[in-house]
Amino acid sequence: MKKVLIFIVSVLAFATANAKVGGIQYATPGDFSLGIMLGVPPAGDADGKMPMISIDGNWGVTSGFINTSAFGQNGAIDLGFYYGICAYEKDVPHFNGEFGILQNTVLFRAAFHFQFVENLDVYGGLANGVNIWSPTDDADFDTDVKYAGGMFFGGKYYFSDVFGVKAEFPVFDWNEGNLPMFSAGVSFNF
Repeated sequence: MKKVLIFIVSVLAFATANAKVGGIQYATPGDFSLGIMLGVPPAGDADGKMPMISIDGNWGVTSGFINTSAFGQNGAIDLGFYYGICAYEKDVPHFNGEFGILQNTVLFRAAFHFQFVENLDVYGGLANGVNIWSPTDDADFDTDVKYAGGMFFGGKYYFSDVFGVKAEFPVFDWNEGNLPMFSAGVSFNF
């Protein structure tokens, strides 16, 4: 994980040194962004049958509240939601074999955005919600609901005013690694 963080910081530092900047362009008040991602599920001792498929939506609530000489009026905050679904297969001896688990994750999120490079939106924030595990086969357990939450960071690079690509990483997961370790996908800004 340290190598990934060092690589990302190096890329951002290089891009910042060669960038044209003009302040915040995305996550401004009234902006709505919609993201669709595939994530690597943290299966633990279970085998993943389906990667985490997620959708997130974020509304910009304030922006331009940090005045910098290098990056102009910058800084933005957004609020939003996250929904992810994935499936596991687990082998538990006292349940007499394998059975499937369907995991649904529902989170409310808040993020801080800062733009070092034109068209690149870098952000980090907090997420809180629930994980819901349901059996998909004949298993001897009921649906289980537990708290989920953590901190995350990511980036979106927009090729146009509307379309971009994005990647996200959890920084800290408060419920035993039940969020994807890495997610990537597309983002639409409205």
